[in-house]
Amino acid sequence: MNRPSLENTPALRAWRDQTLYRLLLRASRAETMTTLERIHQRGYSDISLGDTNLLANLDTEGTSISALARRAGVTRQAASQQVAALERARYVERRDSDTDGRAVIIVQTPRGRALLEDALDIVQDLEAAYAEHLGHARLTELKDSLSSLLERIDPIGTLGRD
Repeated sequence: MNRPSLENTPALRAWRDQTLYRLLLRASRAETMTTLERIHQRGYSDISLGDTNLLANLDTEGTSISALARRAGVTRQAASQQVAALERARYVERRDSDTDGRAVIIVQTPRGRALLEDALDIVQDLEAAYAEHLGHARLTELKDSLSSLLERIDPIGTLGRD
């Protein structure tokens, strides 16, 4: 679809609303806000929107602050400040790395693991609702298409030990 001219405001607005960027942004925002709302309903009222971004990028066996920052798209300093707040709330703790004496690994506490379990249940429920709306085949196709695209445009964005 060709982009409409700037003078054709309604057509340009409609075109912009259908760009992949806008569609992904809206879908991500809607899912994140719903997940956060449901997390709060389960008793984790001290979790913020910013926390969800950092926690979603934390590997179950722990992650360095540098990797968390890169995955979350924030500076190392911002990630460190967020980790400190999550430590105070007892969701994560810092541990020395087993492989690098200078590195610190951020790991979940038992409270953090409970939050992860609840968050995974919430995401599973959301995806079940998406499958009900779209059908399992279309949801699988959507996820496969996005995964294929991301392998090309963001190959290092997957979770995994850095």
